[in-house]
Amino acid sequence: MTARSIGPIRRAGIQARSDSRGNARLQLVPGEYKLITEPQPNQPFYFQSEQFFVKEQHGSVQHTVKLRPAATVILKAVDAQTGQPIPGVRFNYESHDASDPRPVSTQSVYVDYPKTNTAGEIQAFMTPGQRRFVVAEPLTLAQAEGSRGELIKLPAGEVTTVEFKLSQPQFVDAETFREEVKPNPDSIYPPELQLKWHRQSELLRGSSMRVTAQLMLGRQPGLDTKDLLKDLRALDPYQIPDIDALLKKHGGEIKRGGRTIMTSTGQFHKEERLYEWRKHLHDAQGRLLPDSISFRDGWETLTYDASNNQASVYRRNFLHIHTPNDFTNWPTLRFQCPAPEDRPRPEVKIEQSGRRTIYTTQTDSESQGQKLTYLQRRVFDRDTGFIFESYLEEPKLDVERVSLAFAPQKQNNGLLLPRFYMSWQRYRGRLNLVQIFEIEKVELFDQLPPDAFAVAIPPGAVFVDSRHLSPEASRTRPGRPYTTTLRGPVTDFAAYLQRHPRHTPKIEQQVHYGRPAPEIKPVSWMTREGVSAPPDTKGKVVLIEFWGTHCGPCISQLPEVRTAARYYADQPFVLIGMHDSHTSVAELQEFAQKEELDFQLAIDRPSTRKGFFGETIRNFNVRGIPSAAVIDQQGNVAYVGYFSEALKTVDRLLKEKK
Repeated sequence: MTARSIGPIRRAGIQARSDSRGNARLQLVPGEYKLITEPQPNQPFYFQSEQFFVKEQHGSVQHTVKLRPAATVILKAVDAQTGQPIPGVRFNYESHDASDPRPVSTQSVYVDYPKTNTAGEIQAFMTPGQRRFVVAEPLTLAQAEGSRGELIKLPAGEVTTVEFKLSQPQFVDAETFREEVKPNPDSIYPPELQLKWHRQSELLRGSSMRVTAQLMLGRQPGLDTKDLLKDLRALDPYQIPDIDALLKKHGGEIKRGGRTIMTSTGQFHKEERLYEWRKHLHDAQGRLLPDSISFRDGWETLTYDASNNQASVYRRNFLHIHTPNDFTNWPTLRFQCPAPEDRPRPEVKIEQSGRRTIYTTQTDSESQGQKLTYLQRRVFDRDTGFIFESYLEEPKLDVERVSLAFAPQKQNNGLLLPRFYMSWQRYRGRLNLVQIFEIEKVELFDQLPPDAFAVAIPPGAVFVDSRHLSPEASRTRPGRPYTTTLRGPVTDFAAYLQRHPRHTPKIEQQVHYGRPAPEIKPVSWMTREGVSAPPDTKGKVVLIEFWGTHCGPCISQLPEVRTAARYYADQPFVLIGMHDSHTSVAELQEFAQKEELDFQLAIDRPSTRKGFFGETIRNFNVRGIPSAAVIDQQGNVAYVGYFSEALKTVDRLLKEKK
């Protein structure tokens, strides 16, 4: 129970946990509060708040809070062909009147990003209401047929099971869904070694873990890395080196950065830093409070710094968050670029040293008329493939990149992690960065605890919200973050942000599903033959593709757009390729003839506000292209977002009509 003051900020007596009899004792001065109830993750209730007044009086006052039962949802993912459960699937949900997807959580207090278990299931306690569930990860399944559910009602106190039968989508190449990987034929390393590295890369990517390490960061301008490297190479790589003695010997400084706690699963990463030079605080339960917390979900970055009591959220990833990827170097086969035919194979020297294999290569290249020679060295365990050293040097540019791992330790799931890792970079003789990880503890989880990614914030913190600003806001137009002061403690920053939508200027158009679509009024309607009349959209499903000929991803998506136009040609359906305002009829006509675009085209009007590609595009609240929008037979917005999801919406609307 938390009493968040409406007036002056209160810090003492405002929070308590109920005992076995359901009683929680708060000590409040007279005034107005928002009384917040947060059930335990395993309790079938949901987050709720109410206004609460404390009058001028003495003694105790009893107030009863009736917990409201949550809707219990069981999400199931199965293979449409075999009926087998699919583990590792993550879901988003949409409400009946909002297009922004939100991650499904197992409860309503924390945002915990759960995945389906070995039975292919997730159980979640959710706020009752209408919801649509959508597969979010992995990407191949997010594009699968059946990945977008219907809008359903979730009754309070009842269990609702939603099953997703997933199969390959008709608009995506079958090669995308190939699970097995093939070694790179252009690689200098044996195929079996490439597969070992790839398996470790996938284990690292798929593991849910918490790693505690001592971290040392700094530039170390006086450090003699040449001699240090010789000494490190001479050590037993299966043991932890005495780094303090080595730094002292070679002119370095012992700069302890403190402890870092890294929590990771997939694209979700959280780092808690406890700096050695700061005085540490403890919470009411006696737990040590971190000096700073950072969290990234692949889209937004959340931070809290105790030194200035500021909580911030950004829609960009300019802040580096340390993750287990920072002290591992596992090559992956997920992305392979074929080597140019005219590139000569590098000279390779292979040596054996005990249990280790050493690959040394020399590659000649040319840059801006200057001939360069790159020397590379990689040392790995012959049996496990564990990489002890990755080294790159170019003598003319005085470039040096070094990473060294010691004391490999095999985790319960087979993942290999070092207990000590050191790396540095040198460019044109200047040592840019030295970082050292001394790993103290590794914890693996089948499913991370609900509060694993929680960023707790105390009352009185300054809240800086930059979600409404684009990453280029400072260069393209004036932009100011929204700033306020948090009146009470926040249990989880991400959950707080979900309950408090981003600050939006009044001028920005908001699009809601099920409501009339904005007017489609371009500067010119046309086809590949030239200027044309507007299409007849009455009673039809309309798919708008927002794009531009200058946009690489837009051009890459054109084959899918052409396929969709032909596939639905005999249906009550209209596809409109809405080009941004930065083109002419002649230019677009020439491009359409060259690319054989046989669907309706249009050129948007210039936007009345900076930061958008056109006025129609702005009215649909689309800031990036390519994007798509779907309008149903009644002229209401049915979807705004990715083209692949738009196609599924079109298919559903056409089938409903039949």
